[in-house]
Amino acid sequence: MSRFKSLPRRINGMRLLAALMIACVAGCGGGGSPAPTVDQVSNSGLNGNTGNSGSAQTGTNTSQTGSAGTGTSSGQAGGTTTGTSSSGQSGSTPVNPIVQAATTGDSSQLSTADEPTLLQLATSLAVKYQQQQSAAVADIYGNSSTNTALNLTSNSSDINIRSHTMASALVSADDNSTLAAIAQFGQGRALAYGANVLSWIANQSNETQHTTVFNRAFTWVVTGKASGALPATLKFATAGYDAPTVSKLIKNLGSTSQVITCDLVDSTNTCWQNLDLLVFGAGTRSDPALSSQILKYLQAGKAIIYMHASWIDSSGGRQVLNGMGMDLGGYPGNYFAGASAVSVAAGTSVAAILQRNDQLTPLINTLGLLAQAQPTLKLSTDASPATPITQFHNDLGTMQSNGIDIFTSPTTDLYRLLVLWADLYRPTIKYGTINRDTNGGDYLRTYASDSWVTFNRATTTTATAGQGDYMPAAAQTIPVSSSDETITVTIAQSSGITLIGRGAIPAKPVTIQIVDSGNAKSLAVQTNYLRVWGDPLTDSLSSNYKRPRRPNSFSIPLNTAGPTLFNSPFGGPLMLSYSGATPGQTVTLKIRGAAKYSHFDTTQAQSAQDYADAIAATKRKDFGWQTIKLVGGEIQQMIGYANPTMDPNTYIQSQIRDMLFNSNHIANGYNDIPMTNNVSSICGQLGWTCDGPLHRAPHVQHFVGWIASCGFLCSGNPVDGFAGIDAGWGWAHELGHNTVQRVLHIAFNGQGCVVECDNNILASAEMIRQFKILGVDSGHTTDHATLYKDIVANRATGLTGNAKVLDMQAKLWTMANQDPMRAVHFQLAFLFSRYRTTETVPSMETTLDFLTLLNKGDRLVSGAWDATNKSKYGMSRFTDNSTISNPDLIFVLSSKIIGQDLRTIFAMYGITLSQTALDSVADLNLPVLPEQFYALAQNKFNQVSTGQWLDLSGIAPAYPF
Repeated sequence: MSRFKSLPRRINGMRLLAALMIACVAGCGGGGSPAPTVDQVSNSGLNGNTGNSGSAQTGTNTSQTGSAGTGTSSGQAGGTTTGTSSSGQSGSTPVNPIVQAATTGDSSQLSTADEPTLLQLATSLAVKYQQQQSAAVADIYGNSSTNTALNLTSNSSDINIRSHTMASALVSADDNSTLAAIAQFGQGRALAYGANVLSWIANQSNETQHTTVFNRAFTWVVTGKASGALPATLKFATAGYDAPTVSKLIKNLGSTSQVITCDLVDSTNTCWQNLDLLVFGAGTRSDPALSSQILKYLQAGKAIIYMHASWIDSSGGRQVLNGMGMDLGGYPGNYFAGASAVSVAAGTSVAAILQRNDQLTPLINTLGLLAQAQPTLKLSTDASPATPITQFHNDLGTMQSNGIDIFTSPTTDLYRLLVLWADLYRPTIKYGTINRDTNGGDYLRTYASDSWVTFNRATTTTATAGQGDYMPAAAQTIPVSSSDETITVTIAQSSGITLIGRGAIPAKPVTIQIVDSGNAKSLAVQTNYLRVWGDPLTDSLSSNYKRPRRPNSFSIPLNTAGPTLFNSPFGGPLMLSYSGATPGQTVTLKIRGAAKYSHFDTTQAQSAQDYADAIAATKRKDFGWQTIKLVGGEIQQMIGYANPTMDPNTYIQSQIRDMLFNSNHIANGYNDIPMTNNVSSICGQLGWTCDGPLHRAPHVQHFVGWIASCGFLCSGNPVDGFAGIDAGWGWAHELGHNTVQRVLHIAFNGQGCVVECDNNILASAEMIRQFKILGVDSGHTTDHATLYKDIVANRATGLTGNAKVLDMQAKLWTMANQDPMRAVHFQLAFLFSRYRTTETVPSMETTLDFLTLLNKGDRLVSGAWDATNKSKYGMSRFTDNSTISNPDLIFVLSSKIIGQDLRTIFAMYGITLSQTALDSVADLNLPVLPEQFYALAQNKFNQVSTGQWLDLSGIAPAYPF
């Protein structure tokens, strides 16, 4: 491909950097925009940051000035240029288009001829930062004899790198987790550890072999030279950290400390200006402006230290680290981490540490490969060139998800160049045609273009041939709104993600403004809610590059004081994330630039026009997705799974809403489905509160019909699969995983109706209801015949008492066959229909009524326990609700609901019970029910009214079917 100029595969040394800069000044780009210098597109040239002062740097760390520089500075490039002017420009001198694009984020004035220039400039900056970081780390470790061993223990947290142009690892664990890091920005330096190592070293109480490294790091932060001399008097202040400990360390290092009282978190304080050192700890209070304040301190040349205390999170500490280009490891820190994740083994060489800590050389090498027309690559066997691409992709995601615009942030020069290059390459991508091995160069370039994306700016580019199976090319022609639309979004729960009802079209900007958020907080927009989207590096080789590596966007926070710009190269259904909401409330948004697509909303009245537009979009299939919003559930599926000839009401209302979701919610007793008269009456008789907030559906269940995270269909939230969403067994099974309660779970010694069985009781309930309402008879067998066979075999042993119960338990409650185990709950439901509702044969309705009451009772025992009236739920002999086993709970609740003492029935099924449970039911003074069984034909397990009652009080009769 002629638009790429080859670069060496490995970039080494300052001579190459200088050569690249001279080459760019001479006009690299092959006919594109005039090439700017590296200084013009560096943080200093774009944002007006001054470089590190020469007096603060020693040894090989010298201040950079001018446009050539030496590339060896541990500070940022020099110059004080602001806005869109670069060093040396003044008056009406035209702004270089690349510099302009790097300032505004708008690549529309650039061309593909600028790609080589952007890659070369990015390489130059990466080399500069690599040498700056490596020089500092090498200075801290000193000579090769330094002891590198360190163990933070599991009572610590990682210090992750958030901006690789600002921060770098200082101590990398044996598994490459970052235990300590340094940062350089403006004229300042920073140091952070994931445990309170400063205290350890000051008091010589722990990890004393690390004293040399820590003391040199401390000195480097303050002076810029690890072997330098600290000021005779070192003025410092602390926030959330113990000042006497800092004073003790300073004394150990031969200086005098002077503690200054200064509120370092207060953004209006001026006392920081006279400080030599600012020390923060995990006790630092949180403040929205703290990260920006830390950056201000660094830019002004201050030395900053952060010491974390343990595995416990710190919101204030996280803000401090964010300002240093770092982040605190996720919850629960290193609490469960192994030794290799929290330590550096004894004997690890300094050279090995330096290599571990070098985060930018891999990127430099990959940039060299991207610049070669036909690099020698076989990504199916060696995908390591993609690792730094992902590293910077993740950085971009973190920044955007935290509301950072990289085209205005002062620390993101390298990221800007990568994003602009990706913009220029993206339009020519043709997914499905690029092979990982035979066309490795284009494959890697496509991977990089997919990865280096921002969604919070006005302009971006898209692959004009479409986005594979994620979004067809036809979507790019869908009209978008030219004026504000007021969109009301229903909110089902206190926090989560929900469909908005509009779609983003690839590379077309969407403006979103909050009109009324109610109690909802932390509002953010994204496309799709997915767990998995494939992986170009591991998808089958023959499938080529199927789709963008991550077509769904990052979560972009919505501004609370004005509009938010959102633009995706890939498009997709818009979704709103939120927290702190009141379930049932709405959020009102103004949206411009979005499109209508095949979206159906049953949570509110959908206008006739929106409904008609959704049907038309379903038939056109020009947008990649169909979405459906229901009470308790939301569906995203590929438009190819939508049946354009089926009446949407039949599919959405009957199959999805009524069969799949409502059947599950009825069986679980959720209050989004009105109680039957039967259930309502029995709740009143029992004195149960069956309609309160305790019975809300626990969460919105998301379904994705596209790619499965595991197997063919995979449980979780979202549930996802390689199929369209329907009311069949598979999706009912997966939904059951996420809603099943413990009253459907019976196990002894780890065996029984456990996971993959208990959830199927809910799936079976749907199949019974589906047969009655739609006449569809499907699903897995509920094996009443085998259950009866086991009962007869158990009787034939001649055993009595507990021995007989345990024999039946061994026959039934094993992992061999779940079908007869599931039949037990339905046999209880049939008893309910016979004795509580006096039906001659069970009906579908009363069968589900029993499950409704059983699940409501479970929630009441758990969430509405009344210690003064334990008999309300039949639990008179239990001291509290925390000691009730599953079998006991099912036995007592079932007896209470059915109105019969079921001890003989439970013994018949091999279910052992505690004496406390037996005595609790005895206190209810219910008649003891004799053994009996409701027989159903093997092929009519869903047709519950077709069976026959069998009396087992004497000799067991033959099974009638």
